[in-house]
Amino acid sequence: MTTLIRQSYGKHRVRFSKIKRSSSSSTTGQRHDFVEASVDVELEGDFAAAYTDGDNRLVVATDTCRNTIYVLAKDDPIESIESFGVTVVSHFLKQYAHVNRITVSISQQVWHRMLDSDHGFTGNDRQTPTATLIGTRLPDGKLALQITSGVKNCMIAKTTESGFSDFHRDEFRTLPDVDDRILATVMTAAWDYAPLEREPDESSAPTIQFNDCREKIHDAMLATFLNHYSRSVQETLYLMATAALEACAEIRSITLTMPNKHHIRFNLDPFGRNNENEIFVVTDEPYGYITATVGRD
Repeated sequence: MTTLIRQSYGKHRVRFSKIKRSSSSSTTGQRHDFVEASVDVELEGDFAAAYTDGDNRLVVATDTCRNTIYVLAKDDPIESIESFGVTVVSHFLKQYAHVNRITVSISQQVWHRMLDSDHGFTGNDRQTPTATLIGTRLPDGKLALQITSGVKNCMIAKTTESGFSDFHRDEFRTLPDVDDRILATVMTAAWDYAPLEREPDESSAPTIQFNDCREKIHDAMLATFLNHYSRSVQETLYLMATAALEACAEIRSITLTMPNKHHIRFNLDPFGRNNENEIFVVTDEPYGYITATVGRD
């Protein structure tokens, strides 16, 4: 005897780009904005029969999920990846009564305007803005919405103002104390907004200024990373998370992951040279893994 414990399905890696023109559809003399994103959609609801009985009558095809993303991208202004995610969540929960929960995950390829061109862009950022939205149908018919924004692959480093000393000593410790080292990491951050409730037919986007919050959080974290002496990655992570919460009143918690990408000073003594914190061996593995979630009191 078996039981279907949990099920979900959808479409992943639906990639689209959109040209946002300043007025008419003509490209002549128009100033463009260029948006590119990849969207994952996962549906939960009354689909058990498709798994247990091969009954597909309620299954919204993953191909339909894909097509829906492109149509919604056409109709939505896409002011932010979060606002577009709200549009996607609201559509599926409004359109399909047998869908009771949807998860939408979005990552954005950022394009920067090239030399103030109206239609030229460069996309050389390593870091990727992200957003995850979970929409749930409530018993009273309203929609509960949880929005998490973030960034991944944010590579940051500073070449001084960092050390690590006075840590636990035991028989297996070999790492010496150091008061001047490279601190390098590839940061992942995810911050949670307070949950929202919406009417099923509510079409307006939340009043949160997602892009403004993202910029303030990003700038506050990087400024904090730079502007203190780091006694450990743990301390720096906590200070950065605290700065993020102070920068945007709308978020209630933030999770940071900051793997310690080691730069180990190379021994130049056999070659008759003194290494004055100049030459380092860069290692990818193994690496220190540090993460924490910080919230408001």
